[in-house]
Amino acid sequence: MPESLWATALFVLIAAVVTARRSRRRFRLSGDTFRCRLRTSGYTSAAWPRLSRRWSRPMWAVWADDVLLVRRGPILARTIALPARITLAGVYTLAPDDRKRCRTRPVAVSLHLTDGSLIDVTTDRPNRLRLVGPYLTAAINDLPPAPAPPHHRCPPGRGRRTTGRPDDRSEPTER
Repeated sequence: MPESLWATALFVLIAAVVTARRSRRRFRLSGDTFRCRLRTSGYTSAAWPRLSRRWSRPMWAVWADDVLLVRRGPILARTIALPARITLAGVYTLAPDDRKRCRTRPVAVSLHLTDGSLIDVTTDRPNRLRLVGPYLTAAINDLPPAPAPPHHRCPPGRGRRTTGRPDDRSEPTER
């Protein structure tokens, strides 16, 4: 009898792990998902009351219109829907003391949820466009400056050369 009880418990545990892995894989492959960490930076959210001011463990998230879907929980598949919009600050780089638990070269964005709370979401720099989702203009903020094009000057007496072809517009031609 005890052996069958252990076998049943082992079977249930293996089934739960396999189901969780399949669910996590299905969520990851569902679209433009990205690995992120979250924390609250204002009032506690009604959608996620247990989210603290410390960075969470790594989670998977994806945007569906203007709702950020976050998959949390290593075994039990729970997806939390966060209807949000990005604050005016847009994408920003994290301070050095915040980088400890986050990935290399992290960027973050603050989300203003519909219940009035603020949540920070961070990910690594290559996932910048996935982080902002439908708010693409927020990704323009905090980009490095574009290189200035070189200024070409013609030496004196060397203007544009003409080839004498009819399609050359530097000289009018008669036909």
